[in-house]
Amino acid sequence: MVASVRDSNLRHALCFAHSLNLVVKKSLDVTPGLEDLRTRARKVVTFFKTSTTAKEKLREVQEQMKRPVMKLIQEVDTRWNSTFLMLQRLFKERQSVGAAVAMLKTDVRPPSSEDYETTAACLQLLAPFYQATVELSEEKRVLGSKVIPMTKMLMLYLHDTKGKIGHNTATLLGQNLVSVMQKRFDTTENQTALTLSTLLDPRLKTIGFYNQVQAQTSIKRLTAQCSQLMRCTPPDTLTEEQPSTSAQPAPENPSSTYLWDKLDRDASEARRARNATADATVEVQQYLTDPPLDRSEDPLVYGLKPHNVYPHLFQLAKQFLCTPASSVPCERMFSKCGEVVSKKRNRINPKTVERIMYLNKNL
Repeated sequence: MVASVRDSNLRHALCFAHSLNLVVKKSLDVTPGLEDLRTRARKVVTFFKTSTTAKEKLREVQEQMKRPVMKLIQEVDTRWNSTFLMLQRLFKERQSVGAAVAMLKTDVRPPSSEDYETTAACLQLLAPFYQATVELSEEKRVLGSKVIPMTKMLMLYLHDTKGKIGHNTATLLGQNLVSVMQKRFDTTENQTALTLSTLLDPRLKTIGFYNQVQAQTSIKRLTAQCSQLMRCTPPDTLTEEQPSTSAQPAPENPSSTYLWDKLDRDASEARRARNATADATVEVQQYLTDPPLDRSEDPLVYGLKPHNVYPHLFQLAKQFLCTPASSVPCERMFSKCGEVVSKKRNRINPKTVERIMYLNKNL
């Protein structure tokens, strides 16, 4: 499969959701002190998960404190957001957990006040990463235009927050997050599909870029794409030339067309290319000067509005906005297909399977 993709000259784009998961997971692993904290938290959670007596005692304490009855959450190695949820729930229920452990005969010790201070500081740094992970996982179709601005927002948040947190472990975690993100997403704004999809998203345009130099380079690339599209578009409107007040040229001798035919074609192509480049520049600049849409609006619906004056950019938007940012929807479809074609249903016609998967995906 790898060889077939390589031979077909298909470009590989990383799944942003999985890359984000690896960024946080590696940053947590290399931050001193966090591994011990997570180990102690896992022991406490495991104790309340496996002991019926401890589980009942925690529920009683929560009811006595007039708090919502909430269970602790266990960490899963393959999903970093489970680490965030485990620490967040344990920090939120720290009083209930401490009181319940004090009433039980056990060697398990709840985290100390210093551990909870570290937890609170780290949760503050990890909160936007969790929000991004949830957003990427919940949407059925994640547009590629989200990758660059989401990376930008995460980097800006880290730079702004890590200096304000007065905790050594959290500061180290912030530095590790910045370092790993720079390594993994350093070339994101150089990928044509992602940069053009960001520019063609009327909610983002150039404000989605972290590096404005790359934004200007992407604008030139978009203008070139638009110009090429204009040259390839059948000149339905180009045949209607403006009336000229100058004298009409004298008809040429048909025999002379053989002499000048190639030169005339080259000159006509050069004029058309020049006009396409100028028209593309005007269309792109006019589009960029329009105010961005609200983030909740559909970018493709914007191009279908009657007052749309960017027909060529809309055609490019239909091409580049479909770039997926995550492979999660595809993985879900394969998992669902595995459930449909089970051992008891292995004789289903392939076309029937396609219909079932289509209905499951779109209804």
